[in-house]
Amino acid sequence: MKILLTADLHINIPRRHPRTGQTTFEAFAQAVRDHQPNAVVVAGDIGSIYHAGNQLRMIREAAGDIPVAMTLGNHDHWVEPDGHGEFPSLQDAVDGFWKFPADIYKITLLDAENLNLGPITLVGGYGHFDLGHAEPNFTFEGKAVTEEVYLSGQLGRLFWNDFHYIPNCARFLKAEAQAQAAGIASRLAASDSQRLVVVTHTCPWRELNGHPLRGNEQDLLSAYSGNSLVGKALEQEKERIELLVCGHTHMPVRERGVCSIRSLNIGTDYGIFRGIIYDTVSGTIEWIGEPFKSS
Repeated sequence: MKILLTADLHINIPRRHPRTGQTTFEAFAQAVRDHQPNAVVVAGDIGSIYHAGNQLRMIREAAGDIPVAMTLGNHDHWVEPDGHGEFPSLQDAVDGFWKFPADIYKITLLDAENLNLGPITLVGGYGHFDLGHAEPNFTFEGKAVTEEVYLSGQLGRLFWNDFHYIPNCARFLKAEAQAQAAGIASRLAASDSQRLVVVTHTCPWRELNGHPLRGNEQDLLSAYSGNSLVGKALEQEKERIELLVCGHTHMPVRERGVCSIRSLNIGTDYGIFRGIIYDTVSGTIEWIGEPFKSS
């Protein structure tokens, strides 16, 4: 069996990168045609929550009749601030925008359920961020970067848009991270498969971030790269997990053994498609899309 895994397609983002999403999607659709996989998986950041139905239709049409699974990403929970009263939590946003079209187009939301592909079971979820990947003792312009700074989502010239668009992001950040980790742990436990492929949007370990440390405000992003609680949950099932795939940072990281789990970051960026073809029989990984330098 061949599984095509990718991430961060960012289809139909209004006002931001209006063409790059189409470019990336076209490359994704071409990769499906060229490689003829038996299943397709997208590790989050599909696009705009307000175009969920159209985006899932596009993915289903590109994939044809084969199984399709996806996790959601941080962008997939972005609601305009005037809608936060109607959709005050991430789950409200999922139920309000993603669940119905996913059912219509027969796309498995790994945030809610596993997908059994015979010898392999796909398990996953968004992940969120718990600040567990924040750089210790990080200072900027001579001042310590505290948790309060991280929860503001802003440092110097850098502003983290999630705190503006994800409903109650700062208020519920750690509670959501705990809920995400618990959800992934429960779905791992629910599967009796001895061969699991785990797909998350955010990074379960700092090693998959891909961003070099520069000692400037860019290091703020390390805190938002992933969820260390998810990493701990995965470690408990490491004997059954044969591959972990994530995205989110737009920085590719080739296969690494993290906590004895074969792991990688797809590293798709705006207008730049990347993915892998995972052969479940041979265990080989073929990188597809735009080439990159080794991390």
